[in-house]
Amino acid sequence: MFHSTVAEDAVTYRLDTPVAPEAEPVGTTARAGLASFLGCVERLGVWRTLAQRVRLPMQERCTGFTHLQKSQVLLAGLAAGCRRARDSDFTLAADPAAVAALGLPRWPHSSQLTRHLRAFRPQHVAALRHACEEILATHSRVRQRVRRARRPGAPAVVIDFDQTAISANGRTYPRTARGHFPKKGTRGYQASVAFAGDPSGGDDEVLAVFLDPGNAHASWRFADLLAALERVLGPLGRLPGLVLRFDCQYATADDLATLLRQGVRFVGRNYAAATAAAWARDLGPDAPWVELSPVKGVGDLGPGPVAPSRPDVVCRRLLVRSTGARQHLGYTAIVTSIPADELAAVDREPFYEGRQTIEGWLSEATAALQLKGLWSRSFEGIEAFLLHVALASNLLNWWERRELLPDSGLPHLGLRQVIGRVITLPARVVRTTAGRLVLLLPPTHPYARRLVPPASAWQLPLPFDHAMLCDAHF
Repeated sequence: MFHSTVAEDAVTYRLDTPVAPEAEPVGTTARAGLASFLGCVERLGVWRTLAQRVRLPMQERCTGFTHLQKSQVLLAGLAAGCRRARDSDFTLAADPAAVAALGLPRWPHSSQLTRHLRAFRPQHVAALRHACEEILATHSRVRQRVRRARRPGAPAVVIDFDQTAISANGRTYPRTARGHFPKKGTRGYQASVAFAGDPSGGDDEVLAVFLDPGNAHASWRFADLLAALERVLGPLGRLPGLVLRFDCQYATADDLATLLRQGVRFVGRNYAAATAAAWARDLGPDAPWVELSPVKGVGDLGPGPVAPSRPDVVCRRLLVRSTGARQHLGYTAIVTSIPADELAAVDREPFYEGRQTIEGWLSEATAALQLKGLWSRSFEGIEAFLLHVALASNLLNWWERRELLPDSGLPHLGLRQVIGRVITLPARVVRTTAGRLVLLLPPTHPYARRLVPPASAWQLPLPFDHAMLCDAHF
């Protein structure tokens, strides 16, 4: 039977008021919001799912830490903004609130985190992936949005596919290869990501992450991304409110044929760059162009084959003409399965350019969660680390929208703002007679009152465990 390691009500919040003599000062913390985040993770049942799903081939000594506790510390370090495993030794080991929030006797050394990631094998990575998918299937807001999108007039739910390069030039990194990296000659990996962004409500979720060597093509993981989405959302062909959006890496003729056969709606860029130039020649100079801006126009080609070699794969085609430097014309071919009455030709190009949502998340995750900061040197350990990063991103967004800013109408906070403004919140730490910790937050901080639970005006500033007599006059 699973027993949580988090002590119930081990850490509570109050606004900073004159401390009663019964409270013993303990110290200070620079990450007061971390306890609230870990409490939200516990209430969502994440620890229970990880304990039931993931079993690593490592001996758990009575004086050491369990696999679940190491995963908890790893997620806490990511949420605290640690850039590497050793940062947790300096920022969280001396933090009494972080240790008490997880119910640990002490903070584990960073070497235990690296050994924890090194113990992952392909079957354990698959178990961790299924645990993350089970958590998503239970708490995902995307599932709710997709089912609401079936109603007439409801906005569609867009899921973006993309691939990002992770450099690893060390000699001890296995399965690295040269690929598309900013610096020539760099070796590393390619991470394929499926991301659902919500520009209106801030319910951003990472639905799947896969790791491959640096020379792996994005289309190699296309079928795996679709299978992961089906495990989280259900059969994709039965979700008419779902739209997949991707660039030319995933728009091969075979991939488009798979989507058409399953009845999945999509918008993507054609795989072959020469196809756009061929369509422009066939269109001719007298073709009608709809101007989107002084340097960009679109032409609707109607239904047709996506490539001369695959006449059986028929999609709606759109040609985009743009003027670049020195007045050079460039063409982009966009294919989609969405009918023209639902998405007009002039709206398809801006819809495709909305892929900046996943690019924005990749930028934020790299800066806030250290998406490309490798905490392990084994291939399976790096993939397990990426899964923890994706899980931490989802949990931070859920904590913000459900507990920190529920129905507040305030704008959505990005990962960098959540970690830099709410998690990294200074506070004084005191201990009550019952041994519980109380974090005294600065009253002037804009998010301090969001962390303090609502209480009556007569409530005492600290949770005392004995009766306090007072005279009340009405």
